[in-house]
Amino acid sequence: MAVKREHPERQRRSQAERSATTRGALVRAARELFARDGYAATGREAIVERAGVTRGAMYHHFADKEALFRAVFEEIEAEVMAKAAGAAMSVSPDDPLGQLRAGSLAYLDAALDPAVQRVCLLDAPAVLSPATRQDVMESYAVGLVREVLQAAVESGALRPQPLEPLTYVLLAALHEAALYVARADDHEAARAEVGTTVGHLLDSLRLGR
Repeated sequence: MAVKREHPERQRRSQAERSATTRGALVRAARELFARDGYAATGREAIVERAGVTRGAMYHHFADKEALFRAVFEEIEAEVMAKAAGAAMSVSPDDPLGQLRAGSLAYLDAALDPAVQRVCLLDAPAVLSPATRQDVMESYAVGLVREVLQAAVESGALRPQPLEPLTYVLLAALHEAALYVARADDHEAARAEVGTTVGHLLDSLRLGR
């Protein structure tokens, strides 16, 4: 009786799917534990146990715990920026500074999420190098803010000026504002306070004020 062999392409696809499933399970498990317990208190064994995989599978996908943390950090940052971009897009493109304001406030709203607080704002500066965090910011935030500022200049809402430094100054201010929320005893009150401050800062950019 002939043995039916799986087609090589289908076999490769199924292997890739299993690999993606394992990687996804590790990232989900690590995200839950990093958000709840913090990076330092989360052991590798706890991660693989929650993910339902072997320790060898973890090291197949990630060189070490720090590499897994970076994957979690990138995933959360991508989600935060997607929400900020969605909020910005809800504002008319005729008002780019209004888009910037909406996106910035949505970014501050994300700082109320315990996972964002612990992983991105509190632990990431201690775990990841400045260069690594800069790479992630370049991937998800810099281009978006720069594009909105350029649109603001072209519409006449913002005075012509070098946009590269302004982009980085605004992003640094937003990060510190989010960190203020994360470190506060009353996160909701801090979000309200710093949201007002950021709103005033962004309004001050508008030409004619």
